Amino acid sequence: MRTTRRFATAVAIGLTAALALTACGSKREDPGGTATGGATAGASGDRTAEAKKLLEDAGVAIPVELSLQYNPDHYGDSSDQEYGLIKEQLEATGLFKINLQSTEWVTYTEQRLTDYPAYQLGWFPDFPDADNYLTPFFDKENFLANGFDSATVQGLLASERIETDEATRVALLEEIQETVAAELSTIPLLQGSQVAVTGLDMEGVETTIDASFQFRFATFVKGGDGSAKINIGTTDEVTGLDPASTYDNGSAVVQLNTFPMVLSFKQGDPTPQPDLAESCEFSEDGQQYICKIRPGLKWANGHTLDANDVKFSYDRQKAIADPNGPSSLLTNLVSVDVPDAQTVVFNLEGPNDVTFPQVLASPVGPIVDDEVFSATEVTDAATIVAAQAFGGAYTIATFNINELIEFAPNPNYNGVQGKAQNGGVVIRYYKEATNMRLDIESGVIDVIWRSLPATDYAELESGGKVKVLHGPGGEIRYIVFNLTTMPGDTDAQKLAVRKAVALSIDRPALAEEVYKNTYTPLCSYVPDGLPGATQSVCDLYGGN
Repeated sequence: MRTTRRFATAVAIGLTAALALTACGSKREDPGGTATGGATAGASGDRTAEAKKLLEDAGVAIPVELSLQYNPDHYGDSSDQEYGLIKEQLEATGLFKINLQSTEWVTYTEQRLTDYPAYQLGWFPDFPDADNYLTPFFDKENFLANGFDSATVQGLLASERIETDEATRVALLEEIQETVAAELSTIPLLQGSQVAVTGLDMEGVETTIDASFQFRFATFVKGGDGSAKINIGTTDEVTGLDPASTYDNGSAVVQLNTFPMVLSFKQGDPTPQPDLAESCEFSEDGQQYICKIRPGLKWANGHTLDANDVKFSYDRQKAIADPNGPSSLLTNLVSVDVPDAQTVVFNLEGPNDVTFPQVLASPVGPIVDDEVFSATEVTDAATIVAAQAFGGAYTIATFNINELIEFAPNPNYNGVQGKAQNGGVVIRYYKEATNMRLDIESGVIDVIWRSLPATDYAELESGGKVKVLHGPGGEIRYIVFNLTTMPGDTDAQKLAVRKAVALSIDRPALAEEVYKNTYTPLCSYVPDGLPGATQSVCDLYGGN
């Protein structure tokens, strides 16, 4: 079974493992916000009464004294408002006395394993599949190490990971969430939205803000002119151009628009589809995933692009195994064979790994030119750009890292993203979100992609000078309980405390007051927009 990156992947906002920002090792910050108003009672009277009865029936002394930890530097500027409001909600019921504490990230990552009874967690998936929101948290070797151990859940997880019938798999995913909602070792709170700001004359941006969580440029059109260049602003940073060495949002956006993949995502659909491939399928025994590569493909520099490049790309990911890269996603990949120039055979450790197509479409998936890239070392950006070693929808004409990158349409690309509908793209990198906002309002840039404070999005949306676009986001915010150190003398008492907390939290108030609805209430463990999403937590405890 493939395991995901551990707490480094637990992100404050992120991308899939690679697009895992703050999570999978990036420095991305959450959209900020300012809480308004006074204390908000988290629960209705009925829910408070239910929570009180649960505690009393379990013999838990009221008020419950609970230490709740959050991190002020990794999960964005609004964490203090978020957890301040949670404290107010819990204490407003009269059932809790909250000792709210904050810790810097270096300490937080170590102490959360042993010292914190309950704490803040953010997560962004390694790939946009329900399994990546469930296995890392609830399998026996879960990265939380919080004492959760359910043979029932482990069996269901093992079944869904190899279930090839989609309807059956969705039913398994739903059953898992109902089971873990009843146990409640974590409480999902909020789902981050994807938010883009565009000029009024921009079209096509909305199509890429989908549940694949990948930002792609090919559909962008300005003023109906297919030859116009698009200027994009961002506060993200790029750490490198070689896909073997990076695992962050800023780098992933560049790579996903310039390198081809065996499978990728069509705008508007989170299901992997052929990009370089004509078709992919499991072998009869499920131990191999076999892909046919389209014939006659070329890199932008004229080099042949075929199955040998695919094998080379995956072999070098495993050989380099850069600690800042995404190679950990390939733990279920034993080896890659190339019977001929149009056939790739991925030999898998376990059979029928239905998440493997998602891995091929993830940030570990970009295919690189075997005549340009090193097989054993990270290749520098200058070499890649000079050689025009690109096979995606765009090439790179100018690369000034974290200042400006200029992209040109690649005439050789004919994959799932489609031909570029614009004359090229320029990304401008901003140190200050304030300057980026001024530039979108004055027309210097056409699109903002990550990130403004939540209050800025709200003001721009009401101003009528630009469009503010919202789409489903992959980031989730949780409260995690340590089942050993949390309050309660017995398992039954501890469960009653967890349920009482869940009954006492008002998610819509958190989303509105702190994040101005750039986050939305999350009622289960798989976010809205992905197959298998449910309302299991809110069905049991309310708060939606």
